[in-house]
Amino acid sequence: MIVVAVISKLTGSVTAYVVHYIFNIFLFYIHAYTVLPRVFKKRAQVFWRLPLTIIVEVAVYFVIVYFVDYILLRYLHLMPEISLTIDTLFIVKAIYRAVYFIGVSTGYYFLITFIKERTLNEKLEKQKLIDIIDQQKVKNELNVAVNAYLKAQINPHFLFNTLSFIYNNIRKTSPKAAEAIITLSDMMRYAIESENSEGLVLLSEEVEQLRNLILLHQIRQDDTLYLRLEYSPGTSQTTFIPLVLLTLAENIFKHGNLSRASRPATISVRITQANLQITTANLINEGKGEISHHLGLENIRQRLLHTYGEKSSIIYSTDTDHYFHVNVTLSYH
Repeated sequence: MIVVAVISKLTGSVTAYVVHYIFNIFLFYIHAYTVLPRVFKKRAQVFWRLPLTIIVEVAVYFVIVYFVDYILLRYLHLMPEISLTIDTLFIVKAIYRAVYFIGVSTGYYFLITFIKERTLNEKLEKQKLIDIIDQQKVKNELNVAVNAYLKAQINPHFLFNTLSFIYNNIRKTSPKAAEAIITLSDMMRYAIESENSEGLVLLSEEVEQLRNLILLHQIRQDDTLYLRLEYSPGTSQTTFIPLVLLTLAENIFKHGNLSRASRPATISVRITQANLQITTANLINEGKGEISHHLGLENIRQRLLHTYGEKSSIIYSTDTDHYFHVNVTLSYH
């Protein structure tokens, strides 16, 4: 019986201790994570909100501790050795425990706040450093781009001057070669200006360069190529993305058979109030044995889509007569 009584007494004391410990830990975290963040949310009022909040917390703690001890003593009989009396000792002990845990909790709050602010400052400093590095990279890339642009301007200038020199030296002895050189120079100038241009060009300018391209190939082949160019008179008032006609023509010269007068290649540019239509047709040169991947045509498709969206289209196919057809359409409606 004595052993049972001793064990019961120890068990009661441990249980009461655990209950008080849980309550104190609850006070600790409530003060650190709920009370203080609300108090410091309005920093201009901290000087009176903080003392008032602590007084309220101590008063609430005192009342709860009294009722917890009352339940443990009267109903659970876990503290038979203690007489529940609100005297000076009880009040001092309750206030001491409350102030102790509130003080430790306040220190804990300032510690975690300091760590959070330091971590945030480190992240901001790191991001600031990354931004500075990125800005420096952008500046370096811009300098590289400017240098490349200046080189690109210098190199064509040198090339055109060289072509002009060759033209002036051979135009009397070889007029045909001189004509080819000056035509090539005009085409290269147009191609460079078109690449640097972000907008559209007059279709008449594109047609003019197409005529130059045809002339160059005729000079190379001693006028043995059969290609017919047709276009509407409204090209001087119509704008279009550059280098489309030249790309289509190059595709014909590369993969087409232009040696048969009875079956010539054709390039047609027709302009109406409803649309612009560019069509080409050429006999396929089966003797070359090259496989066309239509990269140039797909490039035109992407450029049309980017500039005109669904108003434009390009369709190409081969018919039973071994003719390759391309149809580029731009709708105005």
